[in-house]
Amino acid sequence: MKVTIKQLEHFVAVAMTGQVSRAAQRCYVSQPSLTTSLKNLEALLGVQLFVRHAAGLRLTLQGEGFLRHAEHVLASLETAIAETKDSISSLEGRVKLAITDTVSEYVLPKIIGAMRRQLPLVSFEPVERNRVQIENGIRNGSFDLAVVLVSNLTPTADFHQEKLLKSERRLWTSLDHPLASRASVPLSELADQPFILLDMDEHVATVNRYWGAMKLKPNVIFRTKSIEAVRSLVAQNVGVTILSDLVFRPWSHDGGRIRRTVMAGSVPSMDLGLVHLRESEMSKAASACARVLRLLAKSLLRESHLQVDGLADAAAD
Repeated sequence: MKVTIKQLEHFVAVAMTGQVSRAAQRCYVSQPSLTTSLKNLEALLGVQLFVRHAAGLRLTLQGEGFLRHAEHVLASLETAIAETKDSISSLEGRVKLAITDTVSEYVLPKIIGAMRRQLPLVSFEPVERNRVQIENGIRNGSFDLAVVLVSNLTPTADFHQEKLLKSERRLWTSLDHPLASRASVPLSELADQPFILLDMDEHVATVNRYWGAMKLKPNVIFRTKSIEAVRSLVAQNVGVTILSDLVFRPWSHDGGRIRRTVMAGSVPSMDLGLVHLRESEMSKAASACARVLRLLAKSLLRESHLQVDGLADAAAD
């Protein structure tokens, strides 16, 4: 017997929801059928993927590792199907895409890969700039499109904004941290916790804004531009942090483990969006580029448990 796509879909659904009943609803199968599917998958792999707890099911260490691969397989399949259906590979042209450092750090390799597969004849030029430079470049025609954190943009009538990704921000802790076993944690309980602050793409201003709205301040013990430093320090229980699902990975480069927990209360999501000048008609190449970016957003939804407007049904569960 071989692992099937259905088994992977069932496994990912249970991992995302933490409950067989909700996963069965999402996959449109009965609970007994989904339970049997999981048992068969565990038998094929020879490992236990889940352990039971009071609120449902939780991934084992082996399950967390297998989840990354399962999500990658499903995302690759979905992207392959979408790209095959919507092939636009014969189009020619030139597109200059502006991106911020957050997009460059976490999404650029996937953007480049998607462009090469979908638009091999288009001259695609990504350029990394800060928000102000991107806004000015969109206005003066230096950039055809931009992928930015839309929540950071200056409100203006001359920009057309299209949200691509909504990535929830959650608490990151080490596996043995006292808060790691909680279903959710309010911001007020983190005020005394040592906090590791990532300093990228106006993130510090965002942190100060939502902490300040609660009349609180994070107890910052280390500030860094390195996401790998953040992961290692959190995994070693030096401190905690709050970051989005887009940048989450359950391990650090030095082998540490990281747990993420839902934040209860007003912590904003990190929203990536597509921006272009409203009054200017996009070229065919730029329009095709935008289409590829939308397809890529769907793939990232699968890989990172992200909620994308109009695509995810997680909020409905």
